[in-house]
Amino acid sequence: MKRCLNSRAASGFSLVEVALAVAIASLAIITLLGLLPQGLEMSRKTALLTNNSNILEQVTRDLENARFDMLPTQVLTKYFSDQGAELKLNSKDIVYIVQIDPEVKFPASLPKNAANQLYLKRFIIRIAASSNPDFKFGENNRMSYSIFSHLVAKTR
Repeated sequence: MKRCLNSRAASGFSLVEVALAVAIASLAIITLLGLLPQGLEMSRKTALLTNNSNILEQVTRDLENARFDMLPTQVLTKYFSDQGAELKLNSKDIVYIVQIDPEVKFPASLPKNAANQLYLKRFIIRIAASSNPDFKFGENNRMSYSIFSHLVAKTR
């Protein structure tokens, strides 16, 4: 009878062992749940950076491929979807607003022969992640959009 009692006690886990295992598992789960918001924020920022990069590449490619006399001379606004496709103003899928500003206050010039640089133009490109087509770029909301500078140089 004594032999049967010892084999039964040795076959299971004690209450202390179970409580310790639950505590370790709880600690691991709480740690992982604490990292979840940071991971989601990092994912959001990465998606925004990727989309900004794709849109910027598309806008600069359009500027580079245009004839110099066809480049915008006034501020131009474009609208893009979350996939980086250009949209019309009245579209319901607007996610990004892009402002292309031909820098006229400070014209682009190289150090030598500034007067002979007729085919050099600087553009300021602002990209905002906003579905509001009336988004206003300005100093009061500077943190809500990204600014890029692009220089277009042509030979004629």
